[in-house]
Amino acid sequence: MEDLYGQVTETLAAFVEKVTGIPLAPGAFRLPREGGQLSVPFVRHDAKGAAAALNGAKAACPFVKHVKEKGGWLIFCLSDAFFEELMAFAQALPLMPKGTYLENRMGILARKGTAPCPREERVQNALWRAYLCYRKGGWTAEAERQMLTMTHLPEGQKRLDLENRCGGVALAILHLKGASQ
Repeated sequence: MEDLYGQVTETLAAFVEKVTGIPLAPGAFRLPREGGQLSVPFVRHDAKGAAAALNGAKAACPFVKHVKEKGGWLIFCLSDAFFEELMAFAQALPLMPKGTYLENRMGILARKGTAPCPREERVQNALWRAYLCYRKGGWTAEAERQMLTMTHLPEGQKRLDLENRCGGVALAILHLKGASQ
């Protein structure tokens, strides 16, 4: 499971080919600018029709929650089960914090318990970005900002409730950060 990204992109490429008949290289997948966790250009094909067909067949691909189309790109939102698997992978890594601001913030959130990954796209995107940083061995300021602000959108009690459900994700991010240094 070390190369979860490769496993996901290969599975998604095979899924797209099976449903649409159009072959894709696993290397064609990118991080979307907004929404979802992975995207692939589909401008030379019927992207809207492909998204509808892929959503209709998503039961055949355990990684897919749903597929959107935007500007000729297919945008894949990964399933809640996938994020649970990602958290389990991350939490099995050694915990070696260095005391950075990100690690301190994640440590505070991690004290709130090890709940399952919340079904909030911002939180799931932060966990996915943490995995990608771990995989590449480098943490960008943008990625750290995404992790630090994963609970900032809701206000008041909704934000506190979300923070109370982010302990497991925060712990997973701590493990990913520590293991990549």
